[in-house]
Amino acid sequence: MELLYPQEHLTCYNYEKGERPTIEKINVKKGQKWKIFSIDNKAFFVQSGSLRFSFGEFTERTIAGGKIMLIPSGSQMDCYAEDDCTFIIIRLHNTKQLCDCFSLDVLLQEKTDDFEPDLYYLDINERVESFLSFLDICMTDGLKCTYYFELKAKEFYFLLRAYYQKPALLAFFYPLLSKDISFSDLVIKNHYKARTVQELADMTHYSLSGFQKRFKKVFGVSAYHWMKDVRSKSIYHQINSTEKSFKEISDEYGFSSPSHFNDFCKVHFGTTPGRIRRKKAATKA
Repeated sequence: MELLYPQEHLTCYNYEKGERPTIEKINVKKGQKWKIFSIDNKAFFVQSGSLRFSFGEFTERTIAGGKIMLIPSGSQMDCYAEDDCTFIIIRLHNTKQLCDCFSLDVLLQEKTDDFEPDLYYLDINERVESFLSFLDICMTDGLKCTYYFELKAKEFYFLLRAYYQKPALLAFFYPLLSKDISFSDLVIKNHYKARTVQELADMTHYSLSGFQKRFKKVFGVSAYHWMKDVRSKSIYHQINSTEKSFKEISDEYGFSSPSHFNDFCKVHFGTTPGRIRRKKAATKA
């Protein structure tokens, strides 16, 4: 079956032509490397192949076909295709609720004393496999309407609500969850653009004192310590998983001198950036 009146679709104002479509399919060849800087929260469906990646504190992780991964906004991700890979990305513009009657923050009720946050994959079950298969067919036909993509993104949420257990959803969505999802989502979408707590407060349209108070209530730590931790993880990723020079990294993160950058690494990572790189090289040898 073919898409009828293709020219009408292609010339429609709502035909998806942007650089950040709500849904996209990507094919990569074995051995291909690429980088992702995620402005939006994304659901990453690996349909086939095997992918090795690093972002934040997660280094040299692998995800294979049949799995779904959440990539939080602001993530800088380095990827390597261990095989020919096919995957579909859905940008999650809604991170507040799975349906009108189920807010994501309700999942926090499933948290147990032995729960340990980590990078968690969902299985592509039978229902989601059918969903992806039909979506793939329509996209191949040329059906790429913005409204259609938004409806399919909502359908994915309904499938999560209907066919996945709550503890699994808690682990999957945990990086986005808080008791105030509207505020935490605002922070997560803007933090990578700010160097200081004041800048982040300005970006989210709060006074400094009001921002700090609400931040501590939602995240359980001060905004300063949270931003410091996120910054440290990002710097470690740049050292461990990119080929940038130490000077480039030092300048990018605003260190006053190479020795200041070196001291920062010793304090936060227990060693120098050079030793981190040499250790990484040794594991690949």
